Amino acid sequence: MYYNHNNNQDFNYLDDEKIKKQIIDFKEGNITAIRFFIPSIKCISCILYLENLSNIHKYILKSTVTFTSKQLSVIFYNDKFQLSELARFLKNIGYPPYIQINNKIQYNQHKIDRQLIAKLAISFFCFGNIMLLSIPEYLGASIEDAWFVCNRNVFRYVIFCLSIPIIILSIFDHIKYAFLGLKNHLINIDLPISIGILTLFLWSFYEILFDIGYGYFDSLAGFYFFLLISKIIQINTHKKIFLFKDYKQYYPIYVSKINQHGEEEKIILYELKIKDIIIIRNEEIIPADSILVKGIALLDNSFITGESYIIKKKIGDRIYAGSKQKGSSIFVKVIKHIDQSYISLLWNKQVKSNNLLYINSISNKLIQYFTPFILLISIMTGIYWFCIDSSKILQTTISVLIVACPCGISLSAPFIFGNMINFLSKKGFYIKDICIMEKLSTINTLIFDKTGTITDLNKKNIFFIGNKLSFQDKLIISSLLIHSHHPLSQMILTELSIKNIKKYYSVSYFKEIIGMGIRGLINNKIFVKIGSPKFLNLSMNNHQGSTVCISIDSNIIGYFVIKNNYRQGIKQLFKKLTNYDIIILSGDNNQLEKKYLQSILPKKIKIYFNQTPEDKLKYITNTQKIGKIVMMIGDGINDSAALKKSDIGLALSEKITNFFPNCDAFIKSNYLRYLPLFLQLSKISVKLVGCNLLISLFYNLLGFIFAITGKLTPFISAILMPCSSFSVILFSLISTWIISKKFI
Repeated sequence: MYYNHNNNQDFNYLDDEKIKKQIIDFKEGNITAIRFFIPSIKCISCILYLENLSNIHKYILKSTVTFTSKQLSVIFYNDKFQLSELARFLKNIGYPPYIQINNKIQYNQHKIDRQLIAKLAISFFCFGNIMLLSIPEYLGASIEDAWFVCNRNVFRYVIFCLSIPIIILSIFDHIKYAFLGLKNHLINIDLPISIGILTLFLWSFYEILFDIGYGYFDSLAGFYFFLLISKIIQINTHKKIFLFKDYKQYYPIYVSKINQHGEEEKIILYELKIKDIIIIRNEEIIPADSILVKGIALLDNSFITGESYIIKKKIGDRIYAGSKQKGSSIFVKVIKHIDQSYISLLWNKQVKSNNLLYINSISNKLIQYFTPFILLISIMTGIYWFCIDSSKILQTTISVLIVACPCGISLSAPFIFGNMINFLSKKGFYIKDICIMEKLSTINTLIFDKTGTITDLNKKNIFFIGNKLSFQDKLIISSLLIHSHHPLSQMILTELSIKNIKKYYSVSYFKEIIGMGIRGLINNKIFVKIGSPKFLNLSMNNHQGSTVCISIDSNIIGYFVIKNNYRQGIKQLFKKLTNYDIIILSGDNNQLEKKYLQSILPKKIKIYFNQTPEDKLKYITNTQKIGKIVMMIGDGINDSAALKKSDIGLALSEKITNFFPNCDAFIKSNYLRYLPLFLQLSKISVKLVGCNLLISLFYNLLGFIFAITGKLTPFISAILMPCSSFSVILFSLISTWIISKKFI
């Protein structure tokens, strides 16, 4: 079912509970989150305005724009602000939402495409016929041909009639949004376009009405026609790079599903179906809207709303995608198809602030002031020609308005970085957004976690020291371990070989202390602790590996030793990173391990053991204080605080069973050896963006010079206007393709 804002002016249907359940992303208490497709988002001014809706409307908590897919995500107070009121509010400020029940984004985009094609056909018909009817005038028939002189008004009025559809389409596409922008104190790119279109139309109408000449209807039609061509090319290019082939749809995120035999199995996230039963462990994020079927859900929704408090759910309650479980494992039944774009949206919400002037932010600032600059230049041009030759005022000022196109500047960074991110994702390196891609090129310090990062957990060499474990002991230990998705917990769980989930005991008062261990009450009577020696207040002898101790009812029954096997090519990896300061931080208490690492790694690498998560966080903070730009490479659970604090947090996992809100990128473990190449490509990408910006700025400067000096007519300006965007797109596609073939 599709709802078009033009046919549903009041949006009252959005208050229907059945419809709301299908289109909202999250609802808990008085807070609702929803995404709208807003086709009228056109430039950086729109983004700046829409992302400050919380300052405009008191009942809007937060708003975020995804420019590439023209999505607006809004979090608002539903007890004071109805969904229909939100839609009307957006319509009144010039950003009407297109809403569709089920599969909303894709269908809307196809509909918008058909509308653009229809507009292109109409404008082409009008433009072509206006050009044909203007040929006699171009050839001088108005002076030499007596018949044409007598019938010239017929030609002129037909041309005028053919321009009416152009001006009507322009009103809906540009003039309306320019007016609404001014009404809301926003100067957007529609303003100079609208001034150019209205001036051309009114002056041309004046010339025909008083039999002065043909006017500039050919320029008007040509301007709108080429503007549509440019828009269609940009939209389709965005689709290929960002929207329908969004690299984020290939996130290798796995989810734990209960199969028909009652056994747990790992499946790729996009294979998840409605009615599937999945397990959500402590600190894991629910990937799709679900119903709680087993366990106690203690949910942290700060990832969605920004407000940090725990909400308890009972069996049968609905749980929204993006909620994080804080406690023992729960079983949920999926009731809504996985929305990969929503997961991407949630990940992208956690954007770190930075004070550095990156190219992307510079280009955004250029665009922000580009529209006022265009208007100022056109006014100054008019004043200049008023003093020199008043007959050229209209030609020069309109040419300035038409030839100036900031689209090339706005596309410079997104297309290069977007393409490169897409290429890198095929090599198992997934980057949050283009700002992170750019920041990656500035990194000068790399901090590595040890366990599970530079060590290979798949090549396990694990053994138990202590009394032989009975089946009952294994079952008790496994019953606690299944609630943690820490790599060591999962390794020990596999080693114990307790596979039938129906045999696990219930766990209450479960708690996981990051970097230390887990604890809980089994069957409400057996207290179990599993974790580091420090967590169990033990002093252990050194082993060349990680030590995990087991305590049942305060009795130490033994400990597991996991011998570390370093990843293949780790020595070569560090040798290729000689241009960076490299530090290894490990939570292990192991002098033998430290000596071994020092023997295989370059001498300038610093290695620190006995590092708690707080120690790692403190080390990164102190490193940043001395001016270093830090990338932390670790797992997304144990190193959560360190990943968040670092300039770039890179999470690494064997099989990613969660997406981590605190990381900026993640990498598949078998591609870690390519990290030096990825860092090199980030630097190359920045250089390509710089070239793109220079091409675009050069083109705009050249266009301005010719327009100001009166060497461009409005018609020629209309033809040249899209060239800046074309050149940027072409350079982006060719340059990134060449780089990908050479390096990737």
